[in-house]
Amino acid sequence: MLKKSSFFLIFLFPFFVSSKDPLTSSRIFIENLGSKVIKTVADKTLDDKVREKNFRKLYNEAFDNKYISKFVLGRHWKKIDEKTKKIFFTSFNDYLVMVYAPKFKGWSGTFKTTKSSQIKKNLYLVEMKLINSKDSPSLKLDWRMYLNSKNEFKILDVNIDGVSMLVTQRAEFISVIKNSPEGVMGLIKKMKTKTNS
Repeated sequence: MLKKSSFFLIFLFPFFVSSKDPLTSSRIFIENLGSKVIKTVADKTLDDKVREKNFRKLYNEAFDNKYISKFVLGRHWKKIDEKTKKIFFTSFNDYLVMVYAPKFKGWSGTFKTTKSSQIKKNLYLVEMKLINSKDSPSLKLDWRMYLNSKNEFKILDVNIDGVSMLVTQRAEFISVIKNSPEGVMGLIKKMKTKTNS
């Protein structure tokens, strides 16, 4: 069975960059998180199906889904055919929605971006501090993103207290693949089982 991630991951929504300064825009992109997430995902009065639908929309619009799917499979991505890639892509999205959408229910807290920087050409890092209102310790989140051809930010990864979510997810998936006689298809079946449980 796949392990549940112990990290609380915040997912963003798309923000069209109007500023000519991408460092400023990247912070605005992150700082706009609160109202959108709380309104469309965290509201505890929402029906769970609506919450999942909203969460899926935010994730697909804000994150570079293709890059993330390739990364978490590592070297196995090149070994599978196009049909299996499409099945994995869909199953992985369903799995993320099932795991993370419920974590937002009733969530409230405060967050503040502390710094933005350009790591290299068209790759930006925004540092943020997240404080949960339920007496939980604050978390330091580092968001890595780039600007696509439509001048929109797309998120590649988030580090939570120094731990990469992508690296953590890949290590978990690679372990499942290694221990499954069916390889990637075994991982897909486990994700589907988890999603439908």
